[in-house]
Parts: sequence; structure tokens; C-alpha cells
Amino acid sequence: MSARHHTSAELGKRHGLRRARDIALTTGLALGALVLASGCKPVAGKPAPPVPTIPTSSTIPAPTSAPTSTETPTTTSAPPSTTTVSSGSPTASSTLKPSTPKPTAPQPGTPPPNGSAPQPGQVGFRGDRAKLKVVDGPGSAPPGTTWNSGALRFSGNVTLENVYVKGGIEYNGKGTLTIKNSVIEGNHNSWAPLLGNSGHINVSDTTITYKDDQWPGPQWGNGAIHGDATVTVQRCDISGTPDGIQNGPGNSTIEQNYIHDLLRAGTYPNNTHNDGIQSYGGPNTVIRFNRIDISADGKAYDGTHQNAAVFIMEGDAGQTTGLQIVGNYLAGGGYIMRVGASARAAVITDNKFGTTAGGWGETFVDKGATIAAWSNNVSSSNKQINKPS
Repeated sequence: MSARHHTSAELGKRHGLRRARDIALTTGLALGALVLASGCKPVAGKPAPPVPTIPTSSTIPAPTSAPTSTETPTTTSAPPSTTTVSSGSPTASSTLKPSTPKPTAPQPGTPPPNGSAPQPGQVGFRGDRAKLKVVDGPGSAPPGTTWNSGALRFSGNVTLENVYVKGGIEYNGKGTLTIKNSVIEGNHNSWAPLLGNSGHINVSDTTITYKDDQWPGPQWGNGAIHGDATVTVQRCDISGTPDGIQNGPGNSTIEQNYIHDLLRAGTYPNNTHNDGIQSYGGPNTVIRFNRIDISADGKAYDGTHQNAAVFIMEGDAGQTTGLQIVGNYLAGGGYIMRVGASARAAVITDNKFGTTAGGWGETFVDKGATIAAWSNNVSSSNKQINKPS
């Protein structure tokens, strides 16, 4: 990836540490615990890191002191594009016959009504997985794609529909990758289940998760959807990775998704910093009508892992404009929603928050951020939450 990733990682650490100091002064909370809530944005690409074992216990006690952060960005390059699909080339789709079916019960529930957050089972791939085209190696890679060490890789304008990808997807083009009605199961051979280094990714009605008993690296924090592509993510079920969605450039819409059961792993300081959605600024990020729940064991924060259900970091350059966080159910995190200082005229309305047990509150907005609209944001006890000052 470009040097911008390194800048974001450094900004994330400085931002988190500065925030930690500010909050510690006003609340008396331990700095060591707050440092854990800083943003982490590992570089993209496949660095082939060593593969440690996921701890058998996912709940780790909080540290008793404030050690120095050891997260250091690693310099890697984006994976090379091995094949290009132009708009006139065949698209990758379900036209190939599926391999031997494996019976799987469809998910329950009907799709959520427009303008509402989904319930579990209402989004993602909801059909019969036995009818999907299985992609699990070079011989089953759809037209216009290549299989590279556990990842489906391509560029150009490509559509994947009704496929079951047992590995990661890496997109390096300037066009649009469209994914519909599919299942993606990343593993330790792919840097993220769905990695977009550039272009635009449009994914809908798809289940995206991580299926592996090995962890890609000791400080991995990637999202199920990750990278510098702009994204449109609608009605997807996302789970199993440290973060749900990490978005770099803005100009993205994330709507009616269910993000849950994120990977909590590692011991301090090499632990996951879980975010449901982590945005690195940029214009016109719209987060609406999602159910994002990164809580665990009845607590918003287990003392080590969860950062925020929604974390809007300071932009790499300039202001974060056009931000909308509307109509979501948000649960989990030291602070459930965190908004960076570069946000301008943000619209934050009609959100319902989960419990704050173990954490510090529903929201934290950095000094300097401005909010154009704040209304009907309610706590788990249905009390109105005051606009942050």
C-alpha cells in the first residue's frame, strides 16, 4: 500500500495517546487502559508474517500500568495485479456449475425494512450455500481472476455473484468489484477476507467472515473489509476478524449491515483493538441503519480489546466532511462511538446505544469537531444522550 497507510497508523497512535491523556486528566482513569483504545491501521498487502496461535481464552485482564505502545507500521507493498479484466471482458459470476454441494441450512429471518437496523439473521447470504459456486483453488477460480496462495486476485470491472470463496479476495484495479449473494471466508493466507487496494467495492447480501484457527500476524488488526478502495456495503453479515470494516478514502456508504463477534485475541500490548467500523477521515462517509455489536460477556469493554463500534479518526489531510451516522444500533467499546477532531458539520441522529458496562460512555468527540445535527440518540435505558460539548 502507499505511504498513506503509515501516516494513518502514526496518526492513529498519536490521536489515541493524546485522547488518552485528555480523558485521564478529566476522569482519573488509568492511562494504560486508555492507550489500548488507540487506532491501529496495519498496512495492506500480503507480508507473509509468522503465524501465532489464537489464545484459547479470548478475554484478557487489563494491564495494571501504562506501558509504551509497541505497534510499529511495517513497510510492505501492495500485491501485484496478475490479471486485468476490462469492461468488455467476461465477468466472474455464477455461470460455472457449482462443485459437490454441502448441505447448509439457510439463515432465518426476512430482510430488514428500509430505514431500519437489521436483527441477527436478516442480512448476509440467506440462501442455500449448497447452490453456490465454490472457489477454493486455481481450478475453481472464476473467469478473469487468479488464485494466489489462498486469495482470489484481480483488477478491472468484475462481478462475483452466487460464489462461495474459501479464501480472501484482493482487488487492485481502478474499476468496480461487485459482489452479490455470496459467502467469503478469509484465512491466514489472505491479508483480509476482502481487501480493496484501489477502485470501488460494491458488496451486498453477502456473508464475510474469517475461518481459520491461525492468526495472520502478531499485531493484525485488519477488517473483514479493508483498504483504500471506496466502498458501498449493504445488508452484509460481517464477523470473525479484529475489525469489521476499515475504510480509508471516504466517499463510502455502509448501510443495513450486521457486524458482530469480532476476533478478540492477544495479550497486551500485542492484542487486537476491535472496531466495528474504523474510518480514516475523508469526505462523505455514510453509516446508517447498521447493527454493530462488538460487546462481549455483557460488557461494552473487556478491559483489553474493544475500541469502538464506530471510530472516525482524524483525516490524513484536511477536514472530514459529509459524515453521517444515522439510525444505527451501536454496542461495545471503551467509548461506543468516537469522532475525530477533523470532523466538520457531522450529522449524528437516531442512534440507539448498548450498555456501557466496563467502559466510559456512549460517545467521545474530540475538541475541534463540529456537529451540525444531533438528535434522538438514546442510551440502553432509552434516555436521551446530550450532544457532546
